[in-house]
Amino acid sequence: MTESEVNYIMDAMLNIKTNKHSKELLETLINGVKPALGCTEPVAVGLASAKAFEAVRGSVEKLNVRVSPNIYKNGMGVGIPGTKEIGLVFAAALGVTCGDSSLGFEVFRPVNDMAVAQAEKLVNKNIVHVELEDSKGNFYIEAEVETNMGKGICIIKDTHTNIVYVEANRKVLFSKSEDTKSNSNGNEYLKDIKLEDIRQFVETIPYSDIEFLLEGVKLNMDIAKVGLEQKSGSGLGAAMNILMSEGVMQKDIINEARVLTSAACDARMAGINMPVMSSAGSGNHGITAIIPPTVICEHMGYDDEKLARTLAFSHLATAYIKVFTGGLSPVCGCAVAAGIGASASITWALGGTNEQIGGAIKNMVGTLTGMVCDGAKGGCAFKLSAASSEAIIQAKLAMANVVINDIDGIISPEVEMTIKNLGSFSSEGMKNADNEIIEIMLKH
Repeated sequence: MTESEVNYIMDAMLNIKTNKHSKELLETLINGVKPALGCTEPVAVGLASAKAFEAVRGSVEKLNVRVSPNIYKNGMGVGIPGTKEIGLVFAAALGVTCGDSSLGFEVFRPVNDMAVAQAEKLVNKNIVHVELEDSKGNFYIEAEVETNMGKGICIIKDTHTNIVYVEANRKVLFSKSEDTKSNSNGNEYLKDIKLEDIRQFVETIPYSDIEFLLEGVKLNMDIAKVGLEQKSGSGLGAAMNILMSEGVMQKDIINEARVLTSAACDARMAGINMPVMSSAGSGNHGITAIIPPTVICEHMGYDDEKLARTLAFSHLATAYIKVFTGGLSPVCGCAVAAGIGASASITWALGGTNEQIGGAIKNMVGTLTGMVCDGAKGGCAFKLSAASSEAIIQAKLAMANVVINDIDGIISPEVEMTIKNLGSFSSEGMKNADNEIIEIMLKH
């Protein structure tokens, strides 16, 4: 979406009589629902190295990248799009050889065989290094490129494409002050609203303003089909599809959502060179947030407008949860945050009341809280598979008024407090989980 298109949509919002957060909610959708090519952590590393290299150009002599633990963990074992390689070292090298920083989440779009071969040479020369940096916050990437033309530096903070600093040969080319709003900080307003505000927005926003969300259906369904055909990654989606055809698994909408969601994740984690539509800064979030609601809407025979509104609910509920759990956390946001968002939106699509939507959210929190993020890799398909089926099951249970007890564990009578409790558990309760997970992963 071009800047002029974004401005047109934002201007149009001035004439919309919905709740006071309408403009911000639309902006959250515009900023948070974008095509992403490859796992977003290696993509962010590639973006940083590409930007640092663009600042000086020349022949690369050294490339050092420092990343926060969450970035390190999520990039260790995931495929790089358009290649057969995995990991942050290769992602950093590829960012230099073909990365285009102007493409943001699609920085690797120009990848070709020559760029891959050049990246391999850099890696084989042992001049590309990725190190842990645990003193700069939850989300930090710093790429430093030395060439025969000098030294370039790029720093990304808070969100995957939020470049805050660029330097070339000790001259500052760009610097964003700490108090400047990033996309992440721009969502802080969500902490002060209720799920009812999201519902009101979804039900009153002009369809033309959210029609662009339907692009995500095509992107994510297309890559799911490729995952099934090629038996990509873990092969979970393709395996479950065979089990359904053999009658071992029942052929129903729950298992259809599981198969398609896991197949899309399989293809993405394997490095298939196709974009997915992301949600709240993550492609896997987008897969979970989009595919199960789409399966339900298609099963119900809903039109494109109802589907777009359902997706708007899913994306916004996911973003709402993420401001409490954090952009990256020890908890699997692709399953927990996006799974909850999907379940809430499905309940809304089925005609659920506010209480029933809250009930679906509580059921999901009671079911999936504690599912850890142990890095991006093929096995993520198993977690997304579980989240996609639970999103539908818990929505259906809530519609039947079967809801977890209000005083069970971290569940609270108010759904918003339940989400805040989830956030507290994710950020404080599992504070040391990432370092322990990384220690375990490094033993492989």
